[in-house]
Formats: sequence, structure tokens, C-alpha cells
Amino acid sequence: MQFIPFRSAGQMTMPDYVCKGQTRNYYVIPCPVRGSTYTWWLDGRVMSGYNDSEFIYTWTSSNIYLLEVQERSADGCPGPKKSGQVFVNSQPEIQISASDTLICSGESVAVLVDNPSGLIWGKWIFDLIVETGAGISGNTSSGTFSSPADLHETLFNNDREMRKVVYRFIPRIVTDDGDRVCEGEEVKITVWVNPGFRCRETFPEIPDAFSPNGDGINDVWNIIGKDSYPDIEVTVYNRWGQAVWKSDKGYPIPWDGRSRSEDLPVDSYHYAIELNNGYRLVMGTITLIR
Repeated sequence: MQFIPFRSAGQMTMPDYVCKGQTRNYYVIPCPVRGSTYTWWLDGRVMSGYNDSEFIYTWTSSNIYLLEVQERSADGCPGPKKSGQVFVNSQPEIQISASDTLICSGESVAVLVDNPSGLIWGKWIFDLIVETGAGISGNTSSGTFSSPADLHETLFNNDREMRKVVYRFIPRIVTDDGDRVCEGEEVKITVWVNPGFRCRETFPEIPDAFSPNGDGINDVWNIIGKDSYPDIEVTVYNRWGQAVWKSDKGYPIPWDGRSRSEDLPVDSYHYAIELNNGYRLVMGTITLIR
């Protein structure tokens, strides 16, 4: 009586090497005389419901198991007990210590890779598939890695639009012969790359009104985010286009609604803000309320 398992690539003798979640079809070649029954054991426990020459089983936990079978002829004569080991690995996993992120062109991102679990048999590998948008450079190429390999990417976006790089990590287990027999759950990380080296600058938040009435609330025209622009200059004009106030470079003292030490009347005024960093002139209207 022979004892062999089925596999997708064909039949081979015991022991068997599988991964958690896989289903196997084990069978013995019966004797020519019909009417035999069979008893199957898994680690010494009789598997009820299995009394023919086939044993179909889904492995639900990783361990080393002993699978046994015995044939009993129609006249009650027992045959020899056959046995074989089954080595069951957990599904391969990959641990990535990074998440989807946004960077500027020329900035770096680190993706740390780890194999979080041990194996009973075989070798852990992972496939890295890198999908890049138009204009992206500096990324690692796709490939197969036999041990954890951290990525330290300095990415450039030479396009005018925001583009992305998608990193797909697929863990696998291979046999000593290099056959890929188990595939784990894919982990995907997306890095968005903004064009321009200064994309993280905070654009000034410019209030559209303030009330210089001496109550201590909104008495001056505070421009939020001005500290990111050390050379900022602000000029205020009346409705006839005459300049009524101009800041020093850096806007160190916010406008208080006066011109040449005189309170200006309630009205809407125009402003021009020169950031002096290559960006265009910022223009708008500010309402003075008393």
C-alpha cells in the first residue's frame, strides 16, 4: 500500500510541506480486492468521517503533524499502518513600518521591512513591485529579496502635476529548490510626490477684515504664516490706488489701520503682498472696521 499526497504539480511521496489554509488530498492505493475500509489518524486522533482511501484536509494551524492510515480488508484483516509527516507553515507575512505619505520632490522616505514570523520549513522571500507615475525618478527597481531589505528612497518629481509611487510587497515561501509554494497577503504603500522643493511652505493666511478700535481684539492685521517668508513686504492702497501704508521687510509690525500716524476711515482697501521668493504677487482686499 502506497501513501502519497496530491499537489498541484503532481504526486510525491511523504513527508508533505504545506502552508496554513491550504487543502491537500492524501490517498493510498488500495489492494486489488474490493471492500476495504480505512482508518485515518492525525497525531494519534482518529479522524471520524474518513473511511475510504482518500483524506482531504485543510490545514488550519502551523505545526508538525503525523498523519497515519490503515487499511482493513472486507474479511477484517488489518494491513500495516502507514504514516508520514506533514510540515505546516504559517502563511508568510511581511511587516512594513511605513504608511501612505506625501513628500516634496527631492525629499526622502524610509520604508522598513521585517519578517515577523519564523518558518518550520522553506525560505522566506518577498517580491517588490514598484509602480511609478510619469516624471518620477530616484525609486528602487522592482525585484525579489531573500531577506528583509529596508528602502531609503529620495524621490524626484520632474512633472508639473503631483505623481505617486506605489510599492507592493508580496511575501512568499519557497522550497530549497526555489519552488514558490505559498503566497501571503500583499502590503501596499503609496508615496505621493509633489513637484517643487518648497511645496511644504505654508501659504500665508490673509484675513479679509480687522477692527482697530482699541478693544484688544483684532486691532491689527495679523497675517498668519508670514514667518515662512522672511522677505515678505506688504503695501496697502486706498480705493484711488494711492499707497497709504507699507511694511518693512518681513512684516515685523502688523498694520494697525493708520497712515502716517492718522486713523484711516472705515473702508475697503487693496493690498499687494510681495513674498520675494519667486512666487507671483499676492493681491486682494482688506476691510477696515471700527
